[in-house]
Amino acid sequence: MKKIFFTVLHKLRLTRLAAWCNRKRVIILCYHGVTERPNRNPADPAGLHIRADRFEAQLNYLRRHYRVISLAKFLEARRMNAPLPNHSVVLTFDDGYRNFLTGALPRLTQREMTASVFLITDRIPAESQSDHNGWSERDDETFLSWEEVRELSQHGVEFGSHTCSHRKLSQIAATDAENELRISQQQIGAHLSQTTMPLAFPYGAYSDAVVAMARELPYTCALTTDAGTNGPSTDLFLLRRNLIGDDDDEALFAARVSGLARLFQRALLR
Repeated sequence: MKKIFFTVLHKLRLTRLAAWCNRKRVIILCYHGVTERPNRNPADPAGLHIRADRFEAQLNYLRRHYRVISLAKFLEARRMNAPLPNHSVVLTFDDGYRNFLTGALPRLTQREMTASVFLITDRIPAESQSDHNGWSERDDETFLSWEEVRELSQHGVEFGSHTCSHRKLSQIAATDAENELRISQQQIGAHLSQTTMPLAFPYGAYSDAVVAMARELPYTCALTTDAGTNGPSTDLFLLRRNLIGDDDDEALFAARVSGLARLFQRALLR
């Protein structure tokens, strides 16, 4: 029913109208992985790993209607109080699956697009667990190695923390949450020789105390999974992101990236 509803809105070009209304606000999209499986993996019922053809269609839609910018450029503009291009979109990937390297990156590179990847440091192997360069089914379940992270960083991919273990920070002891934030930042910083980086809250879960911890550490911002758009006054440690999954056809994707899907979600919650 939801797909039919947004298909009608898309055909009526209401998604383009919403995009125009939000043209000066920044949309951040949250992906997890890109798979070349022809059918949904039974181990991924939520469709977090998007099939490659659908991902390509989404990138092509962005290329026609939006301007993909880096998270670093967005943060720099906020610091400098500088304008950004209308219809700016930031792409992010959570967890650091190896299929970012083999499934997503080639398609991003082909379109001269960039993305930020948020790593779960406890899951990062010291060495690659694959002996191939192209995608394989195993890439949907394994993670980038430190060697691959360093190489990607040298080629312009931005990395940030998704904590050590991916536990919900708002549901664990304060000392454990602080360790998750601090140790993951230190590990990534040591491997990439950088002192600051962005943070993405696991599951988008946070609390006032967790946000306060993030502000005190060398993080440049923190990203939630609260859907919506980001303007000049949006708290940099409560940035909104829109989850994208394998169920998102063009109409639903257009609704998410335009801000229209969030508008209707808010109306239904009233």
